[in-house]
Amino acid sequence: MNYDIIDISNFTPEEYEPLGTKSKYWCSDPQGNYYLFKSIETFDASNNTILRDGEDWSEKISCEIAKKLLIPCANYDLARDHSTRGVITKNFISSDNAFLVTGNEILKNYSAPINNETQKKNERQNIMHVYIILRRIIRHKPLGFKSRPGIKSAADFFTGYLMLDALLSNQDRHSENWGLVATAKGRFHLAPSFDHAAGLGRNESDETKFNRLTSLDRGQHVSTYVQRAKSYFYLKDRRLRTLKAFEYFGILNPLAALSWLEQLNELTTEEMQAIIDPVPVEVMSDVSKKFAYEMLCCNKSNMMALAPFFKENLDPSFRKRQIKTYE
Repeated sequence: MNYDIIDISNFTPEEYEPLGTKSKYWCSDPQGNYYLFKSIETFDASNNTILRDGEDWSEKISCEIAKKLLIPCANYDLARDHSTRGVITKNFISSDNAFLVTGNEILKNYSAPINNETQKKNERQNIMHVYIILRRIIRHKPLGFKSRPGIKSAADFFTGYLMLDALLSNQDRHSENWGLVATAKGRFHLAPSFDHAAGLGRNESDETKFNRLTSLDRGQHVSTYVQRAKSYFYLKDRRLRTLKAFEYFGILNPLAALSWLEQLNELTTEEMQAIIDPVPVEVMSDVSKKFAYEMLCCNKSNMMALAPFFKENLDPSFRKRQIKTYE
């Protein structure tokens, strides 16, 4: 059975979302429920339409993968507004007295402001600064989600977010795509993970995907392709790959990383396929499904190979030596 594509043509537009670069707006259905619609269409400086094909199915698959791994995330459903494809998501902040603070606002205390679009393109989000913020400022786990062995704090859960990014080859965890939820009691909680559309090779053409899937050149294989995925995190002046960002957090937080890898190890290839297959063919081609599946398999294998290294980092003296190698 395919995923539903929810028609929001009769929803009432409320306000445009200021964050991000894509066309997003809040809307309400006839029953008064409030949703954010994210279109796969955006506009350039001359107001010409730019199609970001694949951002809808990438967001949907990523959401379902996250839920399978028990990673707190915003829920996304495929949607369309008349002929325009996209996804919708409900506001994950349920209380009128709570509000979201994005990472760029928090990082102002640690680095130069990165509010506007030009600055964001050049931002260098220091991964150690983010870790310190999670440990000392945010501290608390996402609201409504249970702690598990080795996964209790904001930093523990964020380690899972970086594992998810590495699994998806999601290259868009910039400072507006994570944050905290501040409650009326003044407590800070890590926000659920959101905005995962820049992964699973969604920006590649079907021709490119087919060539990589069938090429005899190892340099063109999916296993090589996934190793190039870059995160938005830096260590000093070096931009980290998505796998390296997870590895670094795993050095700092090995118990949480191992706990997340146990969860990942339980994600079978059959479950991956069962998450990808229900995307309607008019939204996602067969070759895109095959390519996304191969990416997930390759990335899972690369991360599971880190488990022995993370176990060594449970020894504080070993961990201290590893941290020095990154300095």
